[in-house]
Amino acid sequence: MNIEKMSRQPQITVLMPVYNVSLYIKEAIESILNQTFADFELLIINDGSKDDTRDEVLKITDERIRFVENEVNIGLANTLNKGIELARGKYIARMDGDDISVLNRLQKQFDFLESHPDIDICGAGYEFFGSKNYKVMYPETNEHIKVGLLFGCCMIIPLYRRASIQRSGLRYEQEYFPAEDYRFWTECMLKGLKMYNIQEILFRYRMHPTQVSEVMTNQALMTVKVRTYYFESLFPTSTELLKDQFVSGIVSYPILKLSDFDGQCEIVNELSIINQEQLHIESVVLKEHFKKHLSIKLSNYVNDYWFATQYTLPKLIRLLSTGVFLKLPAKFRAKLVLKCILGKKMVR
Repeated sequence: MNIEKMSRQPQITVLMPVYNVSLYIKEAIESILNQTFADFELLIINDGSKDDTRDEVLKITDERIRFVENEVNIGLANTLNKGIELARGKYIARMDGDDISVLNRLQKQFDFLESHPDIDICGAGYEFFGSKNYKVMYPETNEHIKVGLLFGCCMIIPLYRRASIQRSGLRYEQEYFPAEDYRFWTECMLKGLKMYNIQEILFRYRMHPTQVSEVMTNQALMTVKVRTYYFESLFPTSTELLKDQFVSGIVSYPILKLSDFDGQCEIVNELSIINQEQLHIESVVLKEHFKKHLSIKLSNYVNDYWFATQYTLPKLIRLLSTGVFLKLPAKFRAKLVLKCILGKKMVR
């Protein structure tokens, strides 16, 4: 293990800030050391852990590991900024001390950025494991990610060009913790950096009770703060009422009655008109995301309030009489009819 800087510049610096992850750090480190792409340094920065994280890291001997310790706990965002300054690689790969990178993760992201010089940041899909288990695939292209960021953070485990971050002057902001990632990516987008998400699962995100996003009570508050700022940047001529209706209503609240859906459609139409005047976002992409988001909410409403316990033909007939059925996505309609014919029970 190297405590000092490597004499040779690696292609990638894997930046791994750690804090109280002694139970998981060995598996996280091994998922990097075993990567099919080998030209990297693993920069581990211990941010004042109070458990055995330090000891677990020091047990592992590999010349690609650089281990740095903060004298006192300075927070995740500040530690990430320190890592950006210490990084030597052409690219920086984010990694947490309790997660797992798929073995070809670095190779896939490296190859993409090498062959796409116009892209600054490359993410990918991931799957949760642990207390929750499901897969997530974020929007693919830059323009789709731009719209996706209106609804929440849609960039994870990225590989990004160190030069692009340095040129932009952007840094993580501790005051937005634990939504510092979300804030950082919105700022990157607003600064004109280009993003892309590989449509493959390249990362496994561990869910456990002690992780930051689970224990921090201000996660939702900081997320709304970032979302509000980003909305104001893309729709600067929007009214305060329209902003609040989007940030709180469309994004946060479910549809409880059909009038809610109609009201949210009106908000979407207003925002589409504003965007056509300003052209901050490609109109087709914006409408596509709005339609998809509202379709999902309408589908959830139909499931929860029309078929709360079981799918039946009488309930389907009553739904048809309201006109809601034709507003649902085609695939959802087909599955709904089939479930009602079979009389399936709701599974929660």
